[in-house]
Amino acid sequence: MAGEQFKYKEMQVSIQLMQPLTGDGWLWQTNIAGNRLESPRRAPIKHRQDALQYATMEAKEAIDRMG
Repeated sequence: MAGEQFKYKEMQVSIQLMQPLTGDGWLWQTNIAGNRLESPRRAPIKHRQDALQYATMEAKEAIDRMG
C-alpha cells in the first residue's frame, strides 16, 4: 500500500492507495481527521497518479462541504 498525507484547511488527510487482487488499477481509502471518507467511486483507476489526484480532489471537496 502506498500512502499520502497532507493538511487542508487545518484538517489532517490520509490517503492509502492499494491495488485490487486483480492488480488492475488503483483503489484508495481516505481518512479526514481520523474519520473514514466513503468514496462513491467503486471502479479502480488505471494509473496511480490519477487515482491519487482523484482521491485528493474528493477529500478537499468533502472538507469544503464541512464548512
